[in-house]
Amino acid sequence: MVMRSTKSWSSSCAISDLVSQLLETTRCELGGVSMFDELKTLIAEHADEAVEFGDPNSDLGPTEERIHETQELLGCRLPTSYLWFVQNYGGGEIYGEEIYSIYPVLSETAVGDIGYQTRWFREKGLVEPSDIVISSNDFGEVFCLDTSTSENDEYPVFIRAGQAPKAYAKNFADFLRKRIEEPSG
Repeated sequence: MVMRSTKSWSSSCAISDLVSQLLETTRCELGGVSMFDELKTLIAEHADEAVEFGDPNSDLGPTEERIHETQELLGCRLPTSYLWFVQNYGGGEIYGEEIYSIYPVLSETAVGDIGYQTRWFREKGLVEPSDIVISSNDFGEVFCLDTSTSENDEYPVFIRAGQAPKAYAKNFADFLRKRIEEPSG
């Protein structure tokens, strides 16, 4: 069963405002440097060798409407760190493995869309109904957010290879960091 946060993910509050508020809270809790600042630096340092993301200065991020539509399709709120990623980079790849994003329009040709991928994996019975698929690779590994548990508006990430899930990262931001720094682990 999908556990929903007590905060309404379909509220009229702008998602970008919510992300900004959570970023500021995170920055204050960490003494002025947020995990997002550190992650942005790591992404920039590996841009030529491992990371192929959209340009943070372009407008590749999804609209509020598409974020809302995707959350409705998934049946839950997307975590702050994922929203930060798509709003700043739009999407991209780490060592050639696509990180699913939110496409401008959901269609059968939007195969890199997080909603499309999650729906496909759920319909095939390859993931649980509470999983959100964020990436998969040629080794048969599927990286998922486990929305059945939440800490600080974030979900843990695990690898599903067959039916046995294995813990991978404490949240989406940690997933990005780990995929960049430890691609084989």
